[in-house]
Amino acid sequence: MLNRRRKDLFEDILEDIDDMIRGMFESRIDIEEMGEPLVWGYSMTQHGNEPPEIREFGNVSLRDEMFSGLGLEHQDGAAHVEPGVRKPLVDIMEAEDSLHVVVEMPGITKEDVGLDISGTVLNIKARNGDRKYSERVELPVKVLADSAKATYKNGVLEVVFKYDRSDKKSIKVD
Repeated sequence: MLNRRRKDLFEDILEDIDDMIRGMFESRIDIEEMGEPLVWGYSMTQHGNEPPEIREFGNVSLRDEMFSGLGLEHQDGAAHVEPGVRKPLVDIMEAEDSLHVVVEMPGITKEDVGLDISGTVLNIKARNGDRKYSERVELPVKVLADSAKATYKNGVLEVVFKYDRSDKKSIKVD
């Protein structure tokens, strides 16, 4: 019984992915006018029994029509192309005492990277000649902005934050 439910869930996910890809090809992007390659992809992460988290990357942003029914939030419009700007692949890992944001941005140097944080939103921008990256990362927890340490090596940016536990309080059990 449990195996059947898992199989059904997996088939549902594959159908959703198929719908996403079909939507990409049906979107109204004039490829001939672009003059540059279109890059689009997604990463899917699932931890334990949590619902899967799906993130897109590339220089094409596919919107509501394609992702309807998947619980993803996107801005209005069928498809949006950001000329020359790529959305990098981002991975967020929660360690015991720190949050790690890992971003793939090949072809740039550490001097090309700009980072800023506001609340739980990390903004990443990088530019080196024709290579441009831009991403807005919603962090899953509060972090201490002043604790941020960023390194860039071999095309990979890693930003490490300590958790903001200032509002954590112990509760005495009577």
